[in-house]
Amino acid sequence: MRSRRGLKELDVVFQHYLEHHYPDASPSDIQQLDELLDMQDPILLGMLLDMDPIPERYTQLIAILRQSHHD
Repeated sequence: MRSRRGLKELDVVFQHYLEHHYPDASPSDIQQLDELLDMQDPILLGMLLDMDPIPERYTQLIAILRQSHHD
């Protein structure tokens, strides 16, 4: 339920991730996703659109989320 955001764009990205990647996610991936979901929508959108810096810890997950958006 936390993946439902205030921005439809983020809803689409997270829904696709949950359907296609979450079932195979490692505990570390799930922890990182939880941390991202604690962030504010403008920060998440900025990272996904490469407008804001991405902390190194999240680069792989953000890349998967970006790819999910284009699948």
